[in-house]
Amino acid sequence: MLVWYSMLTLMADALEVIDMRLRQIAAGAGSTDEMFLMVTEKLVAAEARTILIRGGDCGDVLDHYRKIVAGNVERLSAAKVVGRA
Repeated sequence: MLVWYSMLTLMADALEVIDMRLRQIAAGAGSTDEMFLMVTEKLVAAEARTILIRGGDCGDVLDHYRKIVAGNVERLSAAKVVGRA
């Protein structure tokens, strides 16, 4: 049951990051560094395979990506607040 909750919260947070990034790009405020990060995150998504090969389970994979997505939410939220000031 907890795995499903973790999956759903990860999906919700990832959608929030996508929304914030697209809004920044549409407003012309998206930096090239952010766009580069967006692409490289997709390329290194194979980290899940490494976690599983090393004996981790689905929960470990979810925890790993939830930390990454939470960092994105925090960084993009801070940029949004700074942009409004």
